[in-house]
Amino acid sequence: MLVAESGKVDGVHVAEVVVMSTPVALVTGATSGLGRHLATQLVSRGWEVVVGGRSDRTVGTAVGELGASARPFVADLSDLAAVRRAADELDVARLDAVVANAGLSMATDTRTVDGYETTFAVNVLAHQLLLGLLAPLVPDGGRIVLVSSGVHDPDNKLARRAGVPTPRWVGAEASAQPWDAAPGERIDDTRQRYSNSKLANIMQARELQRLLRAAQREVDVFAYDPGLMVDTDFARSYPAALRTVLRVVGRMATPFVANMRTSKSSSVHLARLVTDAGLEGTGFGYFDGDVRRPPADNALDDDAAAELWRTANRLVGLQPDDPRIVPRS
Repeated sequence: MLVAESGKVDGVHVAEVVVMSTPVALVTGATSGLGRHLATQLVSRGWEVVVGGRSDRTVGTAVGELGASARPFVADLSDLAAVRRAADELDVARLDAVVANAGLSMATDTRTVDGYETTFAVNVLAHQLLLGLLAPLVPDGGRIVLVSSGVHDPDNKLARRAGVPTPRWVGAEASAQPWDAAPGERIDDTRQRYSNSKLANIMQARELQRLLRAAQREVDVFAYDPGLMVDTDFARSYPAALRTVLRVVGRMATPFVANMRTSKSSSVHLARLVTDAGLEGTGFGYFDGDVRRPPADNALDDDAAAELWRTANRLVGLQPDDPRIVPRS
């Protein structure tokens, strides 16, 4: 972007051209649903978008449809080596925003290639690694947004009516490898594993904000609840018939139920968290749609957030002396 400023010096007319670079955002899970709508929103506002997705095919399709303002970021988030490789190969000088949007909820007890429970690995650990590797590229004034969920809140009636249990935080290690956890720390309910992962996303955001401020970095970190979006593919491991029922019934109910939204409407709120200059310097915030409010008390445990950050770094292979863990000033 070019901005021309003119004036006179000693009676001579001069013109100065100031070069303003196009802002860049990386969005995980940007090939469909909320992430895809967000990418479209950002491109329409003059941003470049690094489109994160699991396969060359889906990412290539999204990039082709978004046009010259998009570039690919292919990484299966259930494979930490693939995440690290994609981050190492990313050719950008800076990222004005990183949006940790990709997420899933597994209906069965599955493990990733790294030996971690899949829901926690994708929703939490993969983004932990990405944040460690990419946060140094976010300049002062930039944003990092983690997509969480209202299911973390014990008082969220919609989540409970939908059969998603209240989270029970048992620590990062027991969440990543529940089959090795002590009996009192083992979570077997796959739906509760999902609510735990969304609670973890808020604690990640809070601890990252603390670390950034301690490093004198003026980067704001937000956690975002997009609401229950029945038009997304987060439950892709569920039977096809059940997914169809959820979508049909959900679309009919969405206009009448608080905290039920479509991915398109939620993307408008999410785009604001990335682009709104009025939010700069405000520090950690939890947003329920377009409303900023405190998260539930279970997300405000500073010791649990610090433990999550330390243990997650170890699980994804970020060593304690790695300067990326506490981004440098």
